[in-house]
Amino acid sequence: MTLALALLAGSVQAHGLWVAQRAGQWAAVYGEGAEDEAYDPAAIQQVEAWNEQGQAAGWRSEIRAGQWRFVPEEPVARLALRLDAGAWREMTDGRWLADGQAAGAGEVRRTWRLLRYASAVLAASGEPARPLGLPLEIVPLKDPLALRKGERLPLRLLLRGQPLANAKLIGDFINDDQAAPLRTDAAGLAVVTLGSNGLNVIQASHAEACVAECTSQRVAHSTTLSFSVPRRPE
Repeated sequence: MTLALALLAGSVQAHGLWVAQRAGQWAAVYGEGAEDEAYDPAAIQQVEAWNEQGQAAGWRSEIRAGQWRFVPEEPVARLALRLDAGAWREMTDGRWLADGQAAGAGEVRRTWRLLRYASAVLAASGEPARPLGLPLEIVPLKDPLALRKGERLPLRLLLRGQPLANAKLIGDFINDDQAAPLRTDAAGLAVVTLGSNGLNVIQASHAEACVAECTSQRVAHSTTLSFSVPRRPE
């Protein structure tokens, strides 16, 4: 699966998936920081949506301007989706090449599978946030929609449902993705200060050796939590 053959620099492994509004619709956005990248909408997988009561909610999808769009058919409070960014080769000269792309001169350092996940809080539910079942997931421990820019949001990071310690977490992935990352503690906990009026995207990553049904040596997981808070005057 080719996601975007232009992504040949070493930053490809830092790209993430998140949910944001585009032209009044919820869209799956792929990229890094403020930079959106082209992707194959067919790479979006296993979309799930829930209403305020935590029950499955109806939805449909559309493709517009090359982006996958989420169209709810009833009120939706939480959304989760996955994107398979495909197989990549990390070269000894620093290049990252998509599977099937000619390498030319150079040796392969290691092979990777890039998997991207996104969860979004679209509406307040009045219930404690529950894990949505993503392989790598950021779970808010307070209602993020009740907060404002500059306030603190406690989080727990889960890998396959278990707390993940000492993992990298970026508190403002859209506007300050180059900031020094936070680290989760032994219980998978971290506290993020909200950096943005409006859309906030928090990102975490984890790399591990592939241990089952492997076609690559390592798997790089990236996950985001996105939500929009009311704007506070600057």
